[in-house]
Parts: sequence; structure tokens; C-alpha cells
Amino acid sequence: MSEEFEIIEIPFEDLDLSKTMEDEFLEARINNEIDAATNVEELREAAKRLVKVATARQAAIRGLCKRLVQYETMALQGFLNDETS
Repeated sequence: MSEEFEIIEIPFEDLDLSKTMEDEFLEARINNEIDAATNVEELREAAKRLVKVATARQAAIRGLCKRLVQYETMALQGFLNDETS
């Protein structure tokens, strides 16, 4: 049994991808730390903190995407159950 699915595109233009005030402060703090670094070890520590922030945000985004897919899947299953009943 072959079913056809319509592929839809979701535009990113409507998404608010602007930095928050918290993001601005974090960016300024890290930039100041890097600018004030006087040796390679201080730069390494700053780089490690950046990696920690980046991976934490990526994990949060991934978790939110998984949750969204779960909700969409449940909604589709509910729709299909209603259609076949």
C-alpha cells in the first residue's frame, strides 16, 4: 500500500532568532575574558567554557525538537484514528 505525503516547507523568516539580553551579556563577558587573557592557558579555559555553553544549548534544542516531534506524532495519530473511525 503506497500513500503519498505532501512535503511542506516551514519558512524560518517568521522565527525570532534574535539574541536575548542574557545572550548579549554572556557574549560580552566571554569576549572581555578572551581580551583580558594573558596566556594560552586562560584562552584554553575560555574556549572550554564556550564549548560547554554551545553543547548545552545544542542539547536543549535537540530535546525541544524531539518533544515537538512527539506532540506532532500524537496529533497525527489522533487525526488518523478519527479519520479511520
